[in-house]
Amino acid sequence: MESQKTNLGFDSVALAKAFAIQRFEANEPGELMSHWLGATYELTPEEAKILGDLHAKAQVEGDYWNEEELKINLIGFLFYLSRIEEPKQIKVFYERKLSAKINGYNLSVISDCLVATPLFNAPGQPYFFLQEYKKSRGDKVDPEAQVLTAMLIAQAQNEDGKPVYGSYVLGTNLYFTVLHGHDYYHSRKYDLLRLDDLQRFVFGMRKLKEVILS
Repeated sequence: MESQKTNLGFDSVALAKAFAIQRFEANEPGELMSHWLGATYELTPEEAKILGDLHAKAQVEGDYWNEEELKINLIGFLFYLSRIEEPKQIKVFYERKLSAKINGYNLSVISDCLVATPLFNAPGQPYFFLQEYKKSRGDKVDPEAQVLTAMLIAQAQNEDGKPVYGSYVLGTNLYFTVLHGHDYYHSRKYDLLRLDDLQRFVFGMRKLKEVILS
């Protein structure tokens, strides 16, 4: 039986069953999600202009970007505007492999993007994951299942009982997630083609920085 339960693949339902995950939808976000995504900040005129330029470019080209183009043209700039990196404490990493054996299951994923403490320029303790751009759930691998896999691995590796944060992109729609123990919170849909939703991502990363440093 052990050999039959070693690999779950990227299947959200299978992950939820295997690890007794209880999912909470956007209409019941919980304190962690509300605290994270409810934060607001002031952008400088220069930051507001950069965000406006990103929005204009996304409206014209966003529907046609592949994963790498999304990363280069938008995601990287959003992290830059968030000012999330802190020397020796917080760093953004791309295309990093994570793996762990948890309760007899072998979990492994390549994280498109993650925020973690740097350890010799490699990810140490991870806090946030983002899986980038899939046209639809039928294409390649379900990005929600990928990010949930990464969050489960991080939760097991961190062993600190603290929540792990994430998001994934489906088409031009962005969703935020929080995993705390067995509780898994899922946000409403955010649109990468809307200026206020791009701003919400920046504010979310700024709040995440505060959470990590505290």
